Amino acid sequence: MNPAVGQAIEIVRLKVSPENVTKFLEGRMKVDEFVHTIAGHIGTELVQLSEDTWLMIIRWRDKESVLAAQKITEQATVISDWLGSTSQFVSFENATVGYVSK
Repeated sequence: MNPAVGQAIEIVRLKVSPENVTKFLEGRMKVDEFVHTIAGHIGTELVQLSEDTWLMIIRWRDKESVLAAQKITEQATVISDWLGSTSQFVSFENATVGYVSK
């Protein structure tokens, strides 16, 4: 079985005005320094869907890791400051990877 199957992911949709994109991406680097220290974090992808819509996919080892991380990150000012100064939160979902194609 593929090791990615069973990973937990967070899917976050954000609005970022074109004039904030550079600050948004630079700020994410600082957030990643923090998030990489949390047990179970695998990686984060930022996908630009349109001029002002971004999708953030955060990968975790398993559901337990993502739940523990959410308790840590909800109090992290590095994350709330970054989001508050660069983007507008649209939606947030949790999911589990069920199939990976190669």
